[in-house]
Amino acid sequence: MALIGVLIVICLLMSLAVSLAFSVIADTQLRGALGRSLGGFYAAEAGLNHGIGEYKNIFLAYNVPSGADFDQRSFALGDRDVVYGLTPRANNPQSVVIPSGELFSGLNAIQYRYIVNSHAENALSETEASVGAEFLVGYIPLFQFVAFYTGDLEIAPGPLMNLNGRVHTNGNLYLNANDPGLYIADKPAANVFTVQVSSAEDIYRGRKDTNTCTGNVTVDMLRDTVSPFGDLDPRSLPCSGGGTRLVPISELAQWQGSMVSRIDNIAVPEPDIIAKGSGAYWQHADLRIVLVLGTSDSIAPGITLPNAIEVQDVDGLRNTSKTTQLHAFMADKPWNTANSGYPGTVPIFYTDVPLSSSGCGCANGTPTCGNATATCYSPRIPAPPLSADASRVYGGDMKFDGDYRRGGFYNQREGKWMRLLDINVADLLLWNQQHGSPFFANSDNTDGGLVIFASVEGPSSNTTNNYGVRLFGSANLPIPGGIGVSADPTGLTVASDQAMYVLGDYNRGPISAGDLPRQPASIIGDSVNILSQRYWFPGCIGNYCRDGQSVRPLSETWRDGATTRINAAFLGGVDTTPASFPGSGAYNGGLENYPRFHEDLAGFPLNYQGSFVSLGEPQHVRGAWCGTGNGCNIYNPPDRNWNYDPAFNDAANLPPLTPRFVYVQQVLFTEDFK
Repeated sequence: MALIGVLIVICLLMSLAVSLAFSVIADTQLRGALGRSLGGFYAAEAGLNHGIGEYKNIFLAYNVPSGADFDQRSFALGDRDVVYGLTPRANNPQSVVIPSGELFSGLNAIQYRYIVNSHAENALSETEASVGAEFLVGYIPLFQFVAFYTGDLEIAPGPLMNLNGRVHTNGNLYLNANDPGLYIADKPAANVFTVQVSSAEDIYRGRKDTNTCTGNVTVDMLRDTVSPFGDLDPRSLPCSGGGTRLVPISELAQWQGSMVSRIDNIAVPEPDIIAKGSGAYWQHADLRIVLVLGTSDSIAPGITLPNAIEVQDVDGLRNTSKTTQLHAFMADKPWNTANSGYPGTVPIFYTDVPLSSSGCGCANGTPTCGNATATCYSPRIPAPPLSADASRVYGGDMKFDGDYRRGGFYNQREGKWMRLLDINVADLLLWNQQHGSPFFANSDNTDGGLVIFASVEGPSSNTTNNYGVRLFGSANLPIPGGIGVSADPTGLTVASDQAMYVLGDYNRGPISAGDLPRQPASIIGDSVNILSQRYWFPGCIGNYCRDGQSVRPLSETWRDGATTRINAAFLGGVDTTPASFPGSGAYNGGLENYPRFHEDLAGFPLNYQGSFVSLGEPQHVRGAWCGTGNGCNIYNPPDRNWNYDPAFNDAANLPPLTPRFVYVQQVLFTEDFK
């Protein structure tokens, strides 16, 4: 019996050992399968994330997925192949208003919904795991902010400054003022009903360039409990000890949502969206006008100039038929006399650079010289056989002799004579409309309206240079409809990869008798410069018209400005205050000097309505902000009556190709292990 008992125990132990062995094998197999499944899941998830990022870039390039974008794609990840693909949801796109309680609530957004599926295959082409996600991509137009910067934003005005609307930076925000102060507020009378001041990094009270804090800074809270009712309650953001200080999140909370720091960085377009040839504005332009340096051309028999003005195709080659039409417009004196707001002035021309040779001495860095002398240009202005008349260099009458030039404009900030392509946009639009639309249909609403790209092509186009584009004579934009007149106005965007100059009133709206409705408009360039209407043609005093007076001292009457009114969103580069904080001792001029000035504007208002957007530093101008007054001889600031344009709250009123930031939000996630 004892032997039988021992045998039974041995059998039981052997059975347990076999079971344990099978259990270990099974557990090992399960662990291996789980590991493979998890590896497959992570690989499939990588495909999902890769796909969403790839599709997001399509939107940042001002496109939406189409055609081959919906084909399946794959890539290798270790010993696995990851396959992913995109499927659109029905009813794309949808216009929405970001709901209350969310960041940027109240802003208009355009949303697209898509489904991305991704799966991982092993070496045997077996699917190990599949994942899927439904996500939405939203566009928020940047021109819905009174100011939007990708880098640090500094606001430190000297005179009183009122900002109405939303302010955002993807960097740090510095708020300071002199007396009487800086006020960021709503403006119900102008249909601006909310305020939001936000930064992706920190908010500071005081200056970035020096360790100082001065003046009164007030930002409205998201609250209306104090009389007068009907607008938001203001709250002061005080200094502390006289130095620049970080405003903690706990203090910002007192504004109940209107001041927010440390939010997620927002994906915005790169500065190369304005690049000639590859940028979105060039690619989508309805008309491309280029001053080509070093290529001789003429618009009339007998007079050939060393630089050509032409129309180019998207590939950068001369469009012969449209260039012929452009030259016909430039030389059409009878039409100009009867229709132009500046009769006798060639509607498209370029400013030449005067000679630095003996007798002229117009080298860069020389603020006075014979730039009003016809013989200081090569060929002479006007070209032979016409008489040399200094008033022809700057005067209102260019006589339509085929010499599409004017005398040099000296940029005191850059210390350079500028080579400018000048365009009377209003005349161009009107002539085009009355001559069978050889350039575009004035009512074309593709890309939200008309886009004109203007540039200067020369040996320094891609580096620091003295090139620019100047718009003049365009207080009204003759395009059908307009804001408040039509439900979806056409609008106009004028863009350049070079410095942009605006001379005189632009798109001012019905201010005077005969004015047209204002249009959704934007001006986009490497930097944005403003010149007032003072002493410009017609109305010159002697030889001192706008370009003729540019070399004069700021203290002289010839450099006086005038009241100017502009209704257009701006996108341009701004300088960067050095990173040493605080107290670098250099200042980029701040938001208050986003537009570059070149006159004595003291006491002359700049009445501006629009939006200031900066995507980075200028690529082609390097002149630092020097300050105001006679010491720098650049400018004295205007009275800044600057407001956000509340018409931009309606997406239909946004300018063509309004830049936008893109956000991605996942709304559904599925997974399937094999």
